Amino acid sequence: MAEPIAAAQGAGLAAYLLLAISMLLNALANFVIKLAVRGQQFQLDLAHLGETLKHLATNPVLWGGVACFVLALVGYSMVLSRLNLSTAYPVMAGGGFLLVFVLSALYLREAVTLAQFGGALCIVLGMWLLLR
Repeated sequence: MAEPIAAAQGAGLAAYLLLAISMLLNALANFVIKLAVRGQQFQLDLAHLGETLKHLATNPVLWGGVACFVLALVGYSMVLSRLNLSTAYPVMAGGGFLLVFVLSALYLREAVTLAQFGGALCIVLGMWLLLR
């Protein structure tokens, strides 16, 4: 009788581990794409669309970010086959936000306001409540 319970708990643990990996890959994808376009100021009009697309399509760093997104999508799809969307999505979105928030502050030297820090703490609290 204990075997099915242990197997179910193991499957749940595997799903949460894959969720964490997918979340990390998603955050890393955003960070890498930011690195790929850092210092660029693309024109946001149709006249420059071809030039912008050519620059993006030939940027290997950007493609690294796209690869991270694809891997995150594959992992997250597998997670959704095992976990409730109402649990997985808030963890994915909130956890991804927190990772990007920390990476941006530490490595890109983006300013962090007290309000943003408070918002991050609220997200942590919300994720904790959802996972209980």
